[in-house]
Amino acid sequence: MLIDLRSDTLTKPIDSMRQAMFDAVVGDDGRTSRDGKGEDPTVNRLEDLAAKVTGKEDAMFCNSGTIGNIIALMTHCTRGDLVAVGANSHLYKSEKSPFMESYFGLDPVLYEADNRGVPRVDSLASHFRKRNTNLLCLENSNNFFGGACISAKETKAICELANEYSVPVHLDGARIFNVAAYYDLPVSDLVAPVDSVMFSVSKGLGAPIGSLLCGSKAFIKQARSTRKLLGGGMRQVGIIAAAGIIGIEIQSQRLKEDHEHAYLLASKIVGNTKIKVNLENVQTNIVIIDVSNSGYSAAKFEMELAERGLYVKAVSNNHIRMTTYHGISTENVEKAAVIFNQYCHNLKEVDSDIE
Repeated sequence: MLIDLRSDTLTKPIDSMRQAMFDAVVGDDGRTSRDGKGEDPTVNRLEDLAAKVTGKEDAMFCNSGTIGNIIALMTHCTRGDLVAVGANSHLYKSEKSPFMESYFGLDPVLYEADNRGVPRVDSLASHFRKRNTNLLCLENSNNFFGGACISAKETKAICELANEYSVPVHLDGARIFNVAAYYDLPVSDLVAPVDSVMFSVSKGLGAPIGSLLCGSKAFIKQARSTRKLLGGGMRQVGIIAAAGIIGIEIQSQRLKEDHEHAYLLASKIVGNTKIKVNLENVQTNIVIIDVSNSGYSAAKFEMELAERGLYVKAVSNNHIRMTTYHGISTENVEKAAVIFNQYCHNLKEVDSDIE
């Protein structure tokens, strides 16, 4: 039995999603009306729902979280602007292009963060005092910190500081519904202080494609122009937007199950002396494992665990990630832990193959 824990993007659409996609009424989303909305009624329904659940004035459907974040940054900023961002944030480490001179040319200002990826207010204040920062980027939950969450109180304090220096705040909330499930709060409570937020419907929410960028009406109107310039316009996209509606309305209600599975997995491997897991950070559906004690690289773990029927993802030289999602059962998690622990037990003592 193959167990694939590389990412929650592997979630398969449920039957009601597939039916909604089949039945979707469609139009041309790329043609905008006087109110700034596209002509696809199903996309409009999804965007209205996204605005409602985030408490923002408007929303725009994007084909991926990456382009949603890029659109947000290029709507807030222009080439050469300073953007405060976490050194280990997904936007900076993986999406990259906003901060590459050959692409969008934004200037990153890397703030210090705690062991959950939460920006240190004193570090932010120092940056804001010294340099005319144009945008602050947050991430919640934080991918590279094991799915750890930023509370509504922490987000409010950070945004209040940014407001003092007239710095708008964009939130990469790809998994914000997981955060809402962890705190048992509405998404709108968590994102209220930020100026813009992107969330994905193609991860834990289980839709095959898509993310939503949410903000004020003026911001989203400008973002639509940015999306078009970047080639992100779409046509009869209600076929996939229909799945996003089901994801928000139905699949968001079952995310705690994924969190329980992630914690179960972490608790079954945490006693393994070849690795380290911070159980306190296993708050949602991600488990980050430090394999440096083994002396072997994360890439070796990824390759050799795959040979044993367990797929994981190397996210650095000495860290691997395992992610739970709809379709991963308790039985899968328990079997994954057995495979992982047996593999570690059989590893020979080495100096290190980590560069």
